[in-house]
Amino acid sequence: MIDLKRFEAECQLEIPLLNAMQLSFVDYKNLTLTMEAPLAPNINNKGTAFGGSIASICLFGGWAVSTLSFIDRDIHNTEIVVYKNEMIFERPAKGLLTVEAHIKSDDFEACLARLSTDDPGRVRLDIHVDLFHDDVRCAAMQGLYVVWLK
Repeated sequence: MIDLKRFEAECQLEIPLLNAMQLSFVDYKNLTLTMEAPLAPNINNKGTAFGGSIASICLFGGWAVSTLSFIDRDIHNTEIVVYKNEMIFERPAKGLLTVEAHIKSDDFEACLARLSTDDPGRVRLDIHVDLFHDDVRCAAMQGLYVVWLK
């Protein structure tokens, strides 16, 4: 079972930007991580969420959901990095930011299968992240991450 608060504390210790953004972990289940961040530390000069904060939160969410998904399968020896991503900013976010990072089950199972081969090399993994305010999607990220075993 995942100790989400412990994972959050480790991430905050190792990635100081998370503290500045006041990003918190809400839930992890079924290859989906939910996080929240208040507007105040992520605000721009227009009174809305800064695009750089949104992008950073989404990129981190992709890494975090993939890391948690491997830990959930008792795999602790992965390295995961973003390879490329595409962001869409649909509307301004004017308050509490809620983020949902998700991996499709079929994609994750295919990644696991490839990693279990004799010479897995680097395996690509697609991750989708949505950012909401008041249950309305404000931004979306499609990320391609690369995973390999240490």
